[in-house]
Amino acid sequence: MSISSVAGGYSSYGFSMHGANCQCPACQALRSQAAAVSSAGPASSAQTGNAPAPASAGDKTGNDASGQNGSGNAQTPSQTQAQTNAAAPKAPDGKPLNDAQQKEVEELKSRDTDVRRHEAAHQAAGGTLAGAASFTYQQGPDGKQYAIGGEVPIRLSQGNTPQETIQNAQTVRAAALAPSDPSGQDRAVAAEASQMEQQARSQLLQQQSGNRNLSPLQKMQQASAPAGSQPSKGGNIDTYA
Repeated sequence: MSISSVAGGYSSYGFSMHGANCQCPACQALRSQAAAVSSAGPASSAQTGNAPAPASAGDKTGNDASGQNGSGNAQTPSQTQAQTNAAAPKAPDGKPLNDAQQKEVEELKSRDTDVRRHEAAHQAAGGTLAGAASFTYQQGPDGKQYAIGGEVPIRLSQGNTPQETIQNAQTVRAAALAPSDPSGQDRAVAAEASQMEQQARSQLLQQQSGNRNLSPLQKMQQASAPAGSQPSKGGNIDTYA
C-alpha cells in the first residue's frame, strides 16, 4: 500500500519522509488498518469453507442412515417369503408341496365344495323322502380327504291315494332337479317321478269318472275301504353318475 499524503500536528510530511519503516503515528495507524484488512480476508474464506453441508433429500423425508423409514414396520423379502411358505399346504411329512401338487389340492378343494353343495340341494328339496348323503373321498397330496362324488337316496313311492302319489312324485322330481347342475342320474330319477305322476293322474281321472255313476252308499263304502298296498320304488340321485 502506498501513502499519498498525511497531515498531522504541527508538522507537514512529504512523500520522501514516509515509508514502510516509518514510525510516525500516522504510518503506524495505516499499517495496523492494513494488517486488520489482510487478516479478515483469509478468516472469511476459512469460515465459508467450513460451513455445514445442506441436508440431503433423504434426510428431509425422515429416513435414517440405514435407509429405513421412521415407521420401523418394513419387511424384508425373506420375511414375506417365509410367511407365504408357512401358509402354503404341506405334505403329511411336513415337506412343502411342489407346484403340481398345490394345483391338485386346489382342484380337490373346489370339487369337494361343489359335491357338498350339490347333495345339500337334493336333501333340502327332498324333505322327508330324502335320506342322508353319502360321499366318495380321495386323499390329496396334503393328506386330507376330499369328497369327489356323492349321492342322496330318495323314496319314490305311491301314496294311499292318487293325490298323495302325485304329491310324492312332484317332491322327488323337484329334489332331483334342485342343483344347478343335475347329473344324468338326477335327470333319470326326475323322468321316473314324472311318469309316476302321470299314471296317478290317470287313476284320479278314472276314479272321478267312475264315481259319477255310484250311489252315495257305494261312494261311502269305497272311501272307507282300505287301500291296496302299493309297491314302493326307490332310487338314488347322484352328483356324478
